[in-house]
Amino acid sequence: MMNSTEESESKFKQSEPRTAREDTRVAVIGNVDSGKSTLVGVLTRGVVDDGRGSARRLVFNFSHEEANGRTSSIGQEIMGFDSGGSQVTPERLTENKNKSWSYVANHSQKLVTFLDLCGHERYLKTTVFGLVGLMPDYAMIVVGANMGVTRMTREHIGLALSMKIPMFFVVTKVDIAPDNVYKKTLETLQKILRSPGAGNRMPLLVDSQSEFEEMTEMIETKLCPIFRISNVTSEGLEELKKFVHCLKARTLNTGAFGSAEEPVEFLIDGVFLVTGVGVVVSGIMKAGTVQLNQSLCLGPDKSGNYRTVTVRGIHIKRTNAEEARAGQSACFNIRAANKKEQLKKNQIKKGMVVVDRSLTPETAWEFEAKVVILHHGTTIRANYQPIIHCGVVRQAARVVWMSSGLLRTGDEGTLRFRFMFRPELIHRGMKILFREGRTKGLGEIFKVYPI
Repeated sequence: MMNSTEESESKFKQSEPRTAREDTRVAVIGNVDSGKSTLVGVLTRGVVDDGRGSARRLVFNFSHEEANGRTSSIGQEIMGFDSGGSQVTPERLTENKNKSWSYVANHSQKLVTFLDLCGHERYLKTTVFGLVGLMPDYAMIVVGANMGVTRMTREHIGLALSMKIPMFFVVTKVDIAPDNVYKKTLETLQKILRSPGAGNRMPLLVDSQSEFEEMTEMIETKLCPIFRISNVTSEGLEELKKFVHCLKARTLNTGAFGSAEEPVEFLIDGVFLVTGVGVVVSGIMKAGTVQLNQSLCLGPDKSGNYRTVTVRGIHIKRTNAEEARAGQSACFNIRAANKKEQLKKNQIKKGMVVVDRSLTPETAWEFEAKVVILHHGTTIRANYQPIIHCGVVRQAARVVWMSSGLLRTGDEGTLRFRFMFRPELIHRGMKILFREGRTKGLGEIFKVYPI
């Protein structure tokens, strides 16, 4: 007779079901109140909104988000397609995510994961973490037809451009926007995309006659499709679904992921304590392959040390799996390899990693990066302290050395940073984005100083 703990573990580790062959990650960004969460709910649940937020209630993570209508955390929802290209929807709208995700994943040949990010400026750091740490394949920028292109919309366009994430646009609320405001919104959006700052993009207003396969191939270069939809009347939704179905995962093309044969590197973006199971970490497989009962290293802690852990269970899209491979998002139930030790949730932070022992020597306090200043009100000098975003790493760092005395907006230079609170596992070639207030800079690590 199994006790409750053994029963929970057996459920977490049961045999792997049939899972989707392809998973494409799409970050959903845009100004607050533009209809991002509503659109995600409409797309993933196969319903229309009632005009009062019925669709967005299906995807919010917390009750306070439902109360004020503002997303303050990173929400994830999946959209499945069968072999014929038809959407696979949950059996019942009221089902919890465990049941609905399992049904969609088990009956789909292709999955699209929507990362519902925050629109309010107050939560910009969470949005940046989602764009940098969760490594989306595409950015879907949502613009409210009745509010126009706002400052935060321009900010999000700039972030997608600076991180070279292919983007497309969805203009929502076309059913309630006054004609003059609607037309001005489209004109402004097209003007921005054609500007040199946006790389002289080619905006394309999508209609039912558009060739979606060709659009998805051209989106990585100059093309920017613009969809015009209503979440209430369903106008334009069919074209958007066809386009989303044609989007291909870019895991092998971005250079951000290693192969399944390389040493394991799993980036942690969430930690949970599951009753009867124990500590569960969620994140992205950057490289390698993890199998059940495999021993790996968890860290680094504040001293730069690692502890050996054992993977006792694997979930992919909330379904049980036997292994996780490079490019996949997954959850691991981990235990301390030493049975006398107890692994606690508060010992694990976002930005930590589960890696092969061969990678642990690359942990560092300091690194050098070639950077370009995207925006700064005055000048950057030594001892400047921004927040560094590098993969799932999000930590304050101090500039300890500069190749020039100061840097202004548009300047390029070499900076040496030192993390303020704990060392991190970083590599040469990793992209960084640093921010402080409205100041932003972009760079690439070219030298690491291991501890």
